[in-house]
Formats: sequence, structure tokens, C-alpha cells
Amino acid sequence: MAGNVIFRAFVAKKDIKAISIWAGAVYTYSDLSEYGISDNSYKPPSQESESRKKRNLLFEKYGNFDPNNEFWMKVVPTNYLGGLDGVVQINHAVDDPVVSIEYTRNLSSVLLETTLKHEINEYSTGGHNISGSSFDKAMQNTVDFFKRTFE
Repeated sequence: MAGNVIFRAFVAKKDIKAISIWAGAVYTYSDLSEYGISDNSYKPPSQESESRKKRNLLFEKYGNFDPNNEFWMKVVPTNYLGGLDGVVQINHAVDDPVVSIEYTRNLSSVLLETTLKHEINEYSTGGHNISGSSFDKAMQNTVDFFKRTFE
């Protein structure tokens, strides 16, 4: 969920001027409900862990995500894009078996409705880790993105 963490940090911290996300997910809870994440390597914390207990308390108090629930709408980062001044790059392979490319496409639609500068790079192959020849292209795109942004 690193892409989600990066995006949330970008929205919350005005001093972050540029981000590059590779194969990110869960920008909105509607996306999570629709596309899910297919990661067999993820091992959720035990029911006894502090993080799981806190998560369970949230669900007990506010229920599962509902786009009409005031609480859940307050924690969706895409609701806070107005007035941000930064640049976003997203790299995603179309054949990603873990995170659907639709997460990136939906975020692109949201970003088009803002004044944020952004670029979306899709790669036909590479899977979730954007490997092989797509890795070389994604890495070059990322380096070029930061050079353009900070030169």
C-alpha cells in the first residue's frame, strides 16, 4: 500500500512538491470496494495486534465504508486536492495482477478535475513490480519526471 501512503502524505503535507507512484492503489474507498487487491503475500496483523484492534474499533463505531458516511468521506485523500500545488506521476503496468490498472485510471480522472499537474504512464507488461523492459522505461520516466520538476 505504499502508493496510498505516498499519495496521502502528498495531500497532507504541503511541502511535498512532487511524487512518483508505481502501481498504487486505494485512492478512494469506492475503488477498493470495486477492484480490491489480489496480494497473496499480504499477511494481516493478528486479531490481538494493536493496529487490528484500532481498526476494528473504527469499523464498530463507523461501520464499513459508505460513500455517504461523513466520517469515511473525511479520510479519503481525493477529497482534499483543491488548493494543492504539486506534481504527480503514476507508473502502472496494464497486466498488474495485484493492483488493477483501473485504480490509476480512476485517479487520473479525478486529477483531471483539479489544477494539479500530473502524468500517467501505462506499460503493457511488467506486472505489479513493473519488471523487465518496462522497468527500464518506468525508471527513465521517473528520473526524467524529477529532473523536469526540480530543474
